[in-house]
Amino acid sequence: MRPAIEVEELSMRYDHRVVLDEVSFHAPWGAVTGFIGVNGSGKTTTIRCMLGLERGGGRTRMAGVPYAELDEPLRTVGFCPDSLGAAPWVTAQQHIRTLALRAGADATAAASVLQSVGLTAVSQPVRAYSLGMRRRLAIAGALVASPGILVLDEPFDGLDPEGRRWLAELLRAHADDGGAVLLSAHALDEIEPLLDRVVCLHEGRVRYAGAAEPFLRAGAAEVTIVRSLDQARLADALRAAGATVRSRASGAVAVRALTPEQIARVASDAAVLVTELTPRRTTLSAAFATAIEAAP
Repeated sequence: MRPAIEVEELSMRYDHRVVLDEVSFHAPWGAVTGFIGVNGSGKTTTIRCMLGLERGGGRTRMAGVPYAELDEPLRTVGFCPDSLGAAPWVTAQQHIRTLALRAGADATAAASVLQSVGLTAVSQPVRAYSLGMRRRLAIAGALVASPGILVLDEPFDGLDPEGRRWLAELLRAHADDGGAVLLSAHALDEIEPLLDRVVCLHEGRVRYAGAAEPFLRAGAAEVTIVRSLDQARLADALRAAGATVRSRASGAVAVRALTPEQIARVASDAAVLVTELTPRRTTLSAAFATAIEAAP
């Protein structure tokens, strides 16, 4: 089966500045793909090219064909932009009914999606909405025609903690049901549990595209937090074994260059009882920082 999203050698220049430099990646069905990068890295421009909103060199396909050639684009791809794009005087109901009509969906679908995003009872016009309400309405627009592919540009911005939990569960369920999600977000460590794949973009170039786990491992700091009944004695033994040991304000020590198993063996040989041995989990933001620091 072909991937849900295919981007091949996408290039773009603004005046003499290279914005996208042969960007290539894919997002498969049944997976959440994180599209990460600092502001100005080219993420939004790439998404706009994928959806035919910008013209660049290269090729992009959604469900096997260019977006402009899809028979039912809104039923195939649901797009949540970083800005709502609704007229300030319309209500949520009017906006979603218009999108549903454009997509060939019925009023029942519009009502259902408004209920799912918690905007059924909202009657004021869009100009009165908070940022979180605008995000929920943008997400509703992406969902209204039940598309198989979701492309979301910063969908968590403005959502409260409950809204963030709701959206994370929705996206995970969509991928688990066989759909595809391409998710651009700034809160990297928040989205990391969702991700099956990562595309890392920096200065218009892809620095990594593949499974999330190897990307996280590549940025691993290999730090273990250790507590014992004799911290000084254990620290001396660990240093003698080649570890770097740093004291922490909490009274624990951070140990590098030895695995947890090696630390436990050193402690046993030194006859020191260890009360905590916690490998520090690599975060997506740390892995991202490692990737861009290594970029040429």
